Amino acid sequence: MVYYRTTSASCGKALYGFGVWSQPALAISLILVWAALAILFNRAPEIDKAVSSFFFLSSDCIATATAKICGDFPAASVPLFKTLRRVFYALPIVAASVVVTIALRDVASGLRWNHERIRISIVSLLTLAIGPGLLVNAFMKEFIGRPRPANTWLFGGEQPFVAAAEWSHVCQHNCSFISGEAAGIAWLVCLLPLWPHQTRKKLMWPIAAIIITTDFLRVAFGRHYLSDVVLGSLSTVIVFCVLTTICESWTGHWRGTSKQRIK
Repeated sequence: MVYYRTTSASCGKALYGFGVWSQPALAISLILVWAALAILFNRAPEIDKAVSSFFFLSSDCIATATAKICGDFPAASVPLFKTLRRVFYALPIVAASVVVTIALRDVASGLRWNHERIRISIVSLLTLAIGPGLLVNAFMKEFIGRPRPANTWLFGGEQPFVAAAEWSHVCQHNCSFISGEAAGIAWLVCLLPLWPHQTRKKLMWPIAAIIITTDFLRVAFGRHYLSDVVLGSLSTVIVFCVLTTICESWTGHWRGTSKQRIK
């Protein structure tokens, strides 16, 4: 993670750089995919209900129970799953600390914006702050108001089911749409440009496994629906693509302007 060129090039022409992530077509495509999936999950809520029902174990309600359906999500009590969830929850925080340390060291050594590692580090950290931080946790989870599965009537809770991407006032705080942990763990993808292109291909598989496992656990625990984790993970990648596109476009324009001034 330490050997860099000072200029950026497209994937295949240089060892480092944002590569395909900085292509506007990819950002636009992912935004359209996000919108299409949101519409699909909203119009077909049976998908979310069926997937969450697979992990729900119903039981007989006690005489004093007010819920029409009783039971729980047994996966949430499995020690191994709980440990994995804690580890993966902390992983983005640890990774961000490493990136910040590297960036501060690079700045102290004299590296500036024209160096690829500085740009990649800054854009990745901005993605974490804007994506999982502001967009997901500060806005969507606080204002869209979708109750978590375990809190709904379908799974022994006291709140009605709300479809994906549907504004509601049922949940008032830290709601289900979209998953903050799914958005956070997907941020690991944004660290791939810190490695050579050939290494990225090897790292992509374990990162994908971690993301899928995290999303699986959130659904299995009854804390999120399938739509929450899918759209949560995708949202971070979209923010990263948009920021890298802006970054490289602005950098190219700045370099062109600098060359004209020199001439």
